[in-house]
Order: sequence, then structure tokens, then C-alpha cells
Amino acid sequence: AGDATARIWSLDKATPSSIILPHSDNVINGDTSHSRDVTSLDWNHEGTHLATGSYDGRARIWTADGQLTKVLEHHEGPIFAIKWNRKGSYLLSGGVDKTAVVWDCQTGQVKQQFNFHSAPCLDLDWQGNTQFATCSQDRLIHVCRLGVDRPVKTFQGHTNEVNTLRWDPSGSLLASCSDDATAKVSS
Repeated sequence: AGDATARIWSLDKATPSSIILPHSDNVINGDTSHSRDVTSLDWNHEGTHLATGSYDGRARIWTADGQLTKVLEHHEGPIFAIKWNRKGSYLLSGGVDKTAVVWDCQTGQVKQQFNFHSAPCLDLDWQGNTQFATCSQDRLIHVCRLGVDRPVKTFQGHTNEVNTLRWDPSGSLLASCSDDATAKVSS
């Protein structure tokens, strides 16, 4: 959101209510002039924690009741995508600094940084607990694995930036869509 907040909405009541997750100290005082957009969010698979990414280059981990538990700082620019792995042990973020970063959720430390794109990383998705795919304005898709220092596979074929990608539930097909007006499925 451009007001430097994310919200957790409760739809259990006749009138929906929300918990505000401020991403700038100024939001608490009502001043958002120096704040940054919240660009991405993802729940862990148990629904107990929400991760957010924002233009200030920080990832944040919140409890379901809105308590900030960790602020993760490593990106050198806005974060465009954030995703939990299936176990909830790692968080993956990608951003304008052309990197994807895997975070250890227990310690809040960087587990591994991946520097394979030549333009901003726009989206990412886990294939399981240790392997994931990233896409970028550089028109490439890289499949990466923790502990490996180079992509295990690279897909090319889009003629413009690749905006979004998702693995199918079995993890054997990867779908991507691009500003080239196409969607592709790779295996």
C-alpha cells in the first residue's frame, strides 16, 4: 500500500475490521510523507505469520495478530516479491537490486543470496523447501537451489520482462507471464 501499511482483515463479523501493520514510524503519527510502499506479502502455510516486503528494502515478519517479530535487512532497494517455503523455515525475497535472498526465519539471517539476474527480480516461487524459481526484467527465469552457487536451470523465450511465475502443485510445471503478451509453461 502507498500509505506504508499492510492490513490483516477479519471477516468474521458483520462489519469487517483490520489490524494495521505500519512500515514506518511516521504512520503511527499520521504522517506518511516519508514512508514507502508495501509491495508484497505472503502468509506462511500454517497461517500464523505474515511476511511483507516494501520499498525501503526491508522484509518484515508479523504474527497473525499484528505483532512485528523480525525486520530483515539486506536488499539494496525495494523488494518486489516475498514467499515462504512450505515448511515455513525459509523466506525468499527478490527486488530491484537484481537479487533473490533466502532468509532463515528462526535467526533472521541471510542463508544465501542469489545474484543471477541483470535487471530487477520481479517475482519468485518455491518449488518445495530448498528449490525455487525467479523471474526478472532481463526476460530470464532461473531455477535455483539452496547450497548451489549457480542456477540449476535457466529458461529463456520471453521477449519482454517476465512479471510473474508459479509452480503447479506437483512442482513439475512452471508457468510464467510477460509484457510480451504471452504466458508460457515450462517443465
